[in-house]
Amino acid sequence: MKSIHLSFSCAQTFFLFIFKYLIYLKDEYQKRIQLKKNNAPIKIKDIARIANVSVGTVDRVLHNRSDVSDKTREKVLKIIDELGYKTNIIAKTLASKNQIIFSVLIPEEDEYSSYWQKPLFGIEKAEEELATFGIEIKKYFFNFSDTKSFNEQVNLLLIDKPNAVVFAPIFKEESLSFTKDLNDHNIPFILVDSNLEDEHNRIAYIGHDSFQSGVVAAKLIQTRIDTLDNVLLVNLVLNAKDLNHLSERSNGFRSFFTEQKKSGAIVELNIHDLDKEIIDKRLTQTFSDVSNIKAIYVTNSRVHLIANYLEKHHLDQKIVLVGYDLIDKNIAYLKTDTIDYLISQNSVEQGYRSVMRLFQSVVLKENIEKITYFPINIIIKENLKYIHNF
Repeated sequence: MKSIHLSFSCAQTFFLFIFKYLIYLKDEYQKRIQLKKNNAPIKIKDIARIANVSVGTVDRVLHNRSDVSDKTREKVLKIIDELGYKTNIIAKTLASKNQIIFSVLIPEEDEYSSYWQKPLFGIEKAEEELATFGIEIKKYFFNFSDTKSFNEQVNLLLIDKPNAVVFAPIFKEESLSFTKDLNDHNIPFILVDSNLEDEHNRIAYIGHDSFQSGVVAAKLIQTRIDTLDNVLLVNLVLNAKDLNHLSERSNGFRSFFTEQKKSGAIVELNIHDLDKEIIDKRLTQTFSDVSNIKAIYVTNSRVHLIANYLEKHHLDQKIVLVGYDLIDKNIAYLKTDTIDYLISQNSVEQGYRSVMRLFQSVVLKENIEKITYFPINIIIKENLKYIHNF
């Protein structure tokens, strides 16, 4: 009797499961039919709800990105096909009488750093994907050290009357003036690479937490020096105004050592002429004036200029050197241990994500996060080969 009772109980559980599953299928079918009947634009959140996955998962599937299982990807794509998500968006975009134009304003590559090649690569990747939707992306480039160049490109951009803008606010004063113009013309915008804390009308900021990256750099150095050792903080900037995000990095760096009550000095050195002879002269004078310098923190991707000096003067194995970004010149010095740590900003992904977030907000009318902070990745020689998308 006991075995018969158990069999009956198992059968009852099985049929209850089947019954609930049939109800679930019926509900999901009705949801899909209702969406089609309403003839409303299908949103990512609708697909996520029906597929029982996160909005982020649907976003990764739509943009053919990793970290999604084959089973989940197939499920999401099937629902997208059934609901006609892409068809709705394409139809809506192409039916618009006015062409949608996104403008991108970023620094041009200079002789001292190829950093801005990386975000540009991400932007062009997004441009390729959005071409399907009839969206044109116009790119404007300014000289990293010249506010006049920035303002000239701003004027050209505004003449073209874009629907939305992505730009890097390198010069704080000029950037705030630009955002005022954008607000006056009701042009939405996203900030990339560095933030403007005083600007509250931005759609979003995509990039690092500059202050925290400075803290991370300080903590890395702390593990390699004694409390009485002196540390050099170097800003390699052609223009004194080029300190918007760099000042936040410096503040984060100092704050960590202040909290740790470090006895050694933090000596700040601003170098506005990047000629190697000038850098050599300034550093040599600093080493003469300040003894016991055991570490150097460079607040941008031009850290290779300092590495060149250390190698030339045979100090490369005596001083801890920390800087930013996986550009070719920095990677070369990382491999020889002249640079000890590089903080990666995921710059390719920043460029890509900034344009795609603009698309989500302006075209898809979706609410997006006001701030998207990227991970503060620490790169050393030993993990370099595992890092993708330099």
